[in-house]
Amino acid sequence: MEVARAPGASLFPVLQEVLGGVRQGVPGRWRSAVESALPASAEVIRPLFGPGHGWLPDVLALTGDVRAARMESVLSQLREVGPEGLVAEVTGRFGAVVPRSWQRVLDDPGRFLAAYYEVADAAWRRLEPLWVRADALLGREAERVGSAVVSQNLGVVLTGLGPRVRYVDGVLELPRCAREVFELGGRRLVLVPVVFGAAASMHSFDRDDVVWFSYPLPGLGRLGSPGGQPVGEDGLVRLLGPVRAGVLRSVRPPATVSELARVLNTGVSTITYHCEYLRAVGLLQRERYGREVRQRLTGRGAALVELFKGPAG
Repeated sequence: MEVARAPGASLFPVLQEVLGGVRQGVPGRWRSAVESALPASAEVIRPLFGPGHGWLPDVLALTGDVRAARMESVLSQLREVGPEGLVAEVTGRFGAVVPRSWQRVLDDPGRFLAAYYEVADAAWRRLEPLWVRADALLGREAERVGSAVVSQNLGVVLTGLGPRVRYVDGVLELPRCAREVFELGGRRLVLVPVVFGAAASMHSFDRDDVVWFSYPLPGLGRLGSPGGQPVGEDGLVRLLGPVRAGVLRSVRPPATVSELARVLNTGVSTITYHCEYLRAVGLLQRERYGREVRQRLTGRGAALVELFKGPAG
């Protein structure tokens, strides 16, 4: 397993939202910045981002090489496709019956590729400062995943990548994914944090070398605040987030949800949500004390808190 810094996978959801109206959780100020920077050639590629266009070649999704850590490399790959390569990939996908929107592309593939490059380059120039500011968060995310692997708590990370991501008994269920079962088959699993979209999710299962999927970068909301800092150096906070780490450190002795809410200065409904998550991954359990239901650590949860023993997040 590895964590990839893939700027193309972060930029593409912005293009989906700006050009096609597909909500990807892009902050309004960044969406507006990209919209104002779009060249007139954006109208050439806009039809392919509208509703109902679920497929694009990897190179147009800016993930031809999901391990490409520099946008210059991603744009270079886009330039290298060439009209003939694009035509071959589209006809290979659709055969003799090419959808009308793609037929317009095939009528002048060179013009389409030139427009796509110009749009991607212009959008990236506006968003690159945010990518640079996210560098520390990306580094911490790699450390968080690494810590989970070492401590044998990878399931905690995988289940916490999004509200619709589930990991049970070695099976990972992803959102926006057809109801099919795919085996890793010896391939590496690559996690791709997305910087620009709080609701973005992409995946690829058909490569020979890797299986990858993207998810919103934890701590993304802090990037928009001047002077805002990413989560500190606390290992348990990096692994679980500040609220869940606080819950685990506050249930010795066992505590009710209301008590946890007071201690952590958080709403009861929020604490309930996080407790349910911690129970689902085997770190917390409920016990009845008379009329009260208290949360307490499981053996696994206690071992995890001890592993990352230190000040609360």
